[in-house]
Amino acid sequence: MNCYAHPDVNAVGTCVACGKGVCADCATTVEGRMYCKDCATSAVPLQASKTNGLAITSLILGILSIPLLFFYSCGIPVGIAALITGTIARRQIKESGGTQSGEGLALAGMILGGVIGVLVGVAVIVIGVLLLLGPVVGNVFSNIVENI
Repeated sequence: MNCYAHPDVNAVGTCVACGKGVCADCATTVEGRMYCKDCATSAVPLQASKTNGLAITSLILGILSIPLLFFYSCGIPVGIAALITGTIARRQIKESGGTQSGEGLALAGMILGGVIGVLVGVAVIVIGVLLLLGPVVGNVFSNIVENI
């Protein structure tokens, strides 16, 4: 990608507000974010970005899903909700053009919700194996007891 103002120069990044490619001469960094000259002079990028509400919700649901898993499996739907809200939040943050933050919160919520899915999957596999091998193991122990 080339700079929007200098088409013959490679861009070093993109403006978080408008998405234009910017070279080192055109790039302006404000609070750790790269902007083109046009956006850096406007008031919009200088506003503090606000944290996406769904990202916060995803993190809270992800945290709650783990202890709730041990209460009649209530953590399963909560973990699914954490995955869904985290996915929506990350999409909204990417489309916001730098006006929203919280991608890490959304990702953490999604990971915690995914942990619930893994735990449930492992539990189903273990229960399935025990159901299949239960009679075999019972017969082995019965034979041992009979021989004693």
